[in-house]
Amino acid sequence: MRISLLTDAPKHNLALMKISAWHKSNGDDVMLNAPIFQADYTYASVLFEKNTSLFHADEYGGPAMSNNPGDDGPLPKDFELLRPDYTLFGLNYSLGYSYRPCSNSCAFCKVPKFNNPDIDHHSIWEFHDPTMDTICLLNNNTFQDPQWKDTFQEIWDADLFVIDENGYDLRLLDDEKTDALHRTQFKTPLHFAWDRIADEPLIRNGLELLTKHKMRSTANGVYVLIGFNTTEEEDLHRCQIIHDHGLTPYPMPYVRTEYTKRFKRFINLHYYRQSETIEKAWKEYAA
Repeated sequence: MRISLLTDAPKHNLALMKISAWHKSNGDDVMLNAPIFQADYTYASVLFEKNTSLFHADEYGGPAMSNNPGDDGPLPKDFELLRPDYTLFGLNYSLGYSYRPCSNSCAFCKVPKFNNPDIDHHSIWEFHDPTMDTICLLNNNTFQDPQWKDTFQEIWDADLFVIDENGYDLRLLDDEKTDALHRTQFKTPLHFAWDRIADEPLIRNGLELLTKHKMRSTANGVYVLIGFNTTEEEDLHRCQIIHDHGLTPYPMPYVRTEYTKRFKRFINLHYYRQSETIEKAWKEYAA
């Protein structure tokens, strides 16, 4: 059979990589994003809702399809258990989940809407290719996994580098978890998030732990949700605290308005680093 795989994913798509592995193991020809390919069967995995009408396939999936019953479920078990086809996207690192769920159920997040019943811990060796020296975890919240230490121990035992793509929950940090992050060989800066102003005490505790374990670095950043349910003053306040702890704030607009676009541009320019406070720099920038 000739199999066509379509996606708007800019870097990789784990579901399509597993579908590719299954079909190739059965002797099928697989092509990625080749719309003129005369296929016997086509899969489309769509990340962004604005692109849902761009793909024509026999079977659909992906985050953009989470509102369509039947299009957002997990892969069949014989697909899911396969090691991904890393050649599909030309990756030189392994990719997968050791723990999928996130129990936070935040109103602004699509993860709770996904129809994926997998709540188990998984060894990295279910998806890691031992010929590679780097791994990228796609976990939605690693530190909610009761067996999170097992994941880090497997990474350390294999002397692997880690790509931080989804970040870690500042609110769950303690000395043991922060030390685990410090011991790990990250190829990319660490990322965290501060979405809700009500989480300030927990966020401050997490930031203090990063300072204590000598992880203050402007290379490491904290995503700051704006345009959802916070005021301009609260956005400035969160960015200031992050900056004061030696990390870089990264505004993430929930909606694109003149304010959120301008505020994101202002912070990303790092203009505030030349001023006494971010609030003062913002007033000068907005004048």
